[in-house]
Amino acid sequence: MSPPCQPYTRVGLQQGSVDARAKSFLHLLKVLGEMKNKPKYILVENVKGFEESDSRDMLVDKLTHCDYTFQEFLLTPLQLGIPNSRMRYYLLAKLKPLQFAQPVTGTIISYIPLSEHMSQAFIDTRKMDEEELINHTTKPIDPLSKYLEHDNNYAQYLVPDKVLAKNGHVFDIVKPDGRRSCCFTKGYYHYAQGTGSVLQMNTEADRVEIFEKALSYKGIDEEKQLELLRKLKLRYFSPREVANLMGFPQEFSFPNTSTIKQRYRTLGNSISVKLVSELMRYLMKEGNSLV
Repeated sequence: MSPPCQPYTRVGLQQGSVDARAKSFLHLLKVLGEMKNKPKYILVENVKGFEESDSRDMLVDKLTHCDYTFQEFLLTPLQLGIPNSRMRYYLLAKLKPLQFAQPVTGTIISYIPLSEHMSQAFIDTRKMDEEELINHTTKPIDPLSKYLEHDNNYAQYLVPDKVLAKNGHVFDIVKPDGRRSCCFTKGYYHYAQGTGSVLQMNTEADRVEIFEKALSYKGIDEEKQLELLRKLKLRYFSPREVANLMGFPQEFSFPNTSTIKQRYRTLGNSISVKLVSELMRYLMKEGNSLV
């Protein structure tokens, strides 16, 4: 289950179950309690913040009442070496007498027990100094270049001049050799702030210096301002590149009839495929199982 995230997201009003968009999830909880043949396995995904909501409390109360055992998680694709920050809440549940391969903790954990790639708790390394980074052993994070299309046909994804002049300063800007990108949301390509990173294709340009110079022309000479900002060659990640960062296989493709906006919205509402596959592997392992 992946209920609507808007009632719980950090940029929303965080109204929880009071939000009308939570009704479908609350209905599923009601149905679960009424089912004679309940599902043996349940996986729930939502944004970070769901774990602090009343909807989460209602979920775990219903699972307990329906005789499930469950484990909660906060996980990110960074733990798999994927250069995308997409911290999410997950819950795995099993109908008793089924058991997890490891005893449940009764807490929210940041690792997947027995996972080949995610058995260590996530530690955010962004504020670590060099010595701490050397001593910190986690799966190395890939450069973004590994997930990019390399046909150089990115003109259609260049940030438009109008957006550059008005909102260029609020973008999260990364380079192909970077090892982080912000979470892509359904508002990517439409809104500038907090919806996902953009790529700086001119890797030699000094971004800070260019933005400082461009700022001096803001409201005075827009063409001069744009002349400077265009040097960065800022572009959006293509839908295929976002799909790569989300873990979709290469054979995945969108219908030819879908618009670029529809593709970004679909991806923003999707899941981290490789991370969820790790969770499903653990969900299907039985108690005392090491396979």
